[in-house]
Amino acid sequence: MLRRPIMGGVFGQGEFELATQPTISNGLHAVRFLVVQPRAGRVLAIAESKGEALAGARRVLRATGVAEDEEPRWVQATLWRDADLAVVSSEPPPRPVSRRRREVFERSGGRCHYCGCALALDGVWHIEHQMPQALGGTDVAINLVAACAPCNLAKRDRTALEFVTGSVLRAQGAA
Repeated sequence: MLRRPIMGGVFGQGEFELATQPTISNGLHAVRFLVVQPRAGRVLAIAESKGEALAGARRVLRATGVAEDEEPRWVQATLWRDADLAVVSSEPPPRPVSRRRREVFERSGGRCHYCGCALALDGVWHIEHQMPQALGGTDVAINLVAACAPCNLAKRDRTALEFVTGSVLRAQGAA
């Protein structure tokens, strides 16, 4: 039989021991767990699992008055005062801006290529193909410009020239 002292909680500082005893159960090798008090020569609990044996021993100790009924299971330690803890922002950190997006933004001077409104580098704006990919445009730098979302959505699959001249003609027709 192998025995080890149990430390802490209702078991104190090694007054009780957890013993394991090899047995045969239903024709198979098994282990039985015992909680013993060697000085008194008594067995507090026997079970098929360590957890059941310890729980049974706790019940016996509480019933006999050795352990208090209202013993706390855990204690939360305070490591830092609340005032010393750093305040963590709930907002996600800013996403890095890709090199291509930064280059297109700088080439466009931080403004929409079509209407000239100011754009923020980390704001909402589109990288626009002057010659749409649907019409054979490529991703080369000269074909890419910065555009605000309304202009890009209004342009659809037209070329930059068609969009600008169409906008000018509509504006002249309205005047």
